[in-house]
Amino acid sequence: MSKKNYAGLQRLKAIEVLAYWEGRLITNQLANLFGISRQRASADIKNYLENHNPNALKHDPRVKAYVPIEGFSLVLTTGHINEYMDLIAGLSCEKMALAIETDVNVVGLQLPNRSVRPEVTRKVVNACRNRTSLKIRYASMGNPAPHDRIISPHTIVSTGFRWHVRAYCHTRQSYRDFILSRINGIPLTVDVVAPSIKEDNDWNEMIAINIIPNTLLSDAHKKLIEKDYGMSDGRLQLNIRKALAHYSLQRYQAAITEDDIRNVQQYPIQLEQTDREKLNPYLFGGKK
Repeated sequence: MSKKNYAGLQRLKAIEVLAYWEGRLITNQLANLFGISRQRASADIKNYLENHNPNALKHDPRVKAYVPIEGFSLVLTTGHINEYMDLIAGLSCEKMALAIETDVNVVGLQLPNRSVRPEVTRKVVNACRNRTSLKIRYASMGNPAPHDRIISPHTIVSTGFRWHVRAYCHTRQSYRDFILSRINGIPLTVDVVAPSIKEDNDWNEMIAINIIPNTLLSDAHKKLIEKDYGMSDGRLQLNIRKALAHYSLQRYQAAITEDDIRNVQQYPIQLEQTDREKLNPYLFGGKK
């Protein structure tokens, strides 16, 4: 397949992904995602509707966008949440499977879908964009029975292991993370004032944390770990949002507690001691 045809196919897939997961498709959004003209984007939408999925979308003048018809079906994509997340992250996406094979000698593992439903993401994305609030039926490890929450979402986050939405919880009166796959039913838009994202202090605060080789390793092993992680002066510094600190440490599989550090085989890297002390109330106080 030529580069031109490949790029065209990716745009057609994007049309389907956006319509499926967001419940709408705006021509300018497609143009901006791929750096093409509005006319090119319009032509791609026409191509999709005439040659790939006839009459699957209809233009709704109320929202100034194309919306999927009832019973909308997928013809170019699989309906995997990662296709959507990779797209909005500006990444190219191929057919999702348990393993992504981009070359005969290159294989990348793909995480499972985790049962994230498009009718949930559509409502959450819309609430994030319009700063509105939602009533959700939510189940958590602390309270596994589905229960009502009123939330005001502002950002969907991929941790590398799961998808969640950062939102103000009007029930708990604090900012928390809600895992998308644990939202039951379809969220309902409610007339509750959403606080400004500026009030989410942990989200807006940028912090620097340092990852170092596990201090129980031998000097030779420490040098090996420094090379593996591209450490400079024996440490890897991460500049991240405070609200995402614990997710970043999970992604790196860095030791945080003393018990973690003693498990050298599982945790060859750790959070530096001074950062552990700085983040101790946040990481161990259950604030999520």
